[in-house]
Amino acid sequence: MNENINYDEQNPYIIELIDDETDEPVPFEYLDTVRIDNDDYIVCIPYDEDSVEVAEVVLFKIDKDENSEDCLSQVTDDELANQIYDEFKKRNADKFEFEN
Repeated sequence: MNENINYDEQNPYIIELIDDETDEPVPFEYLDTVRIDNDDYIVCIPYDEDSVEVAEVVLFKIDKDENSEDCLSQVTDDELANQIYDEFKKRNADKFEFEN
């Protein structure tokens, strides 16, 4: 996903990121921002207004581009992803139901 971020004015928790391979917008629902080792990460799920079950959580690091503007890069390191997700679960235990 590249740094093109579009916000849905009707639902501010929905963001659209442009897929690097297809140049198509991909909607995500923003759930939370988590800080790990002085870096900020956002926790999202793929957005589908018809779906009730969450099958996937997607994690993005908030970076800066060459113009010092915010951009997102997907977290691919499994150890870091687990650390972010564990913190997210601790912070949101009262908001979401998590499987063990």
